[in-house]
Amino acid sequence: MDFLINEQQLQIILQEQDKSKMTDYMKELYSFTTNVVNKVAKKYELNLKMLMTWGTAVGGLLMPLDRYLMSGNFEMSDSERFLVLAGVASIIFFENKRIVSKIIKKIKDEGLEDIFDISLNKAVELKNTFFEFLNSLNLSISTFIDIMAYSFLLPILTDIHSVATNVTDVNEAAMMISKRLLASGVVAGGGTLLNSIIKKLIKRFK
Repeated sequence: MDFLINEQQLQIILQEQDKSKMTDYMKELYSFTTNVVNKVAKKYELNLKMLMTWGTAVGGLLMPLDRYLMSGNFEMSDSERFLVLAGVASIIFFENKRIVSKIIKKIKDEGLEDIFDISLNKAVELKNTFFEFLNSLNLSISTFIDIMAYSFLLPILTDIHSVATNVTDVNEAAMMISKRLLASGVVAGGGTLLNSIIKKLIKRFK
């Protein structure tokens, strides 16, 4: 049976999601990226702090890929897995050929080319799907990298969908979700654009 919830009930739901999947999840994404950067720096002496510019966005793309690598039949250490993830992130988020070439050399030295190619293909597939999805919302974002800055939304799309199916006031719901995400303190980007994206996502999911 379908039903609509009032704004007070919506706030309770979002507060619970804030604890379990929204604010805390943003911090988890940022922490994951930090861990990858630090592990690769320590093991392979590569400075990848540039990835922290959009720590949550990088994490939003890398965490699903990391789960894929861990669940597959890939024989490699944690350090090698992080090196592969760092290589993928550097190619997708940045165009610094000097840094990318250094990472690729390390990947080749470790004999991880095949795994890296598989991982990069998976990441590009996810990136393209996300890019096309956000583009279909007719957002006022002109460049690819600006859209990818919001890839931290990937892990919580289902949560936004869940909220969208039960709300009556789209504007209020979008504002509350945006505030929850920004409250994490690790989400880059302006609140106005984020609110606009969330609002369009909710409308799409309704």
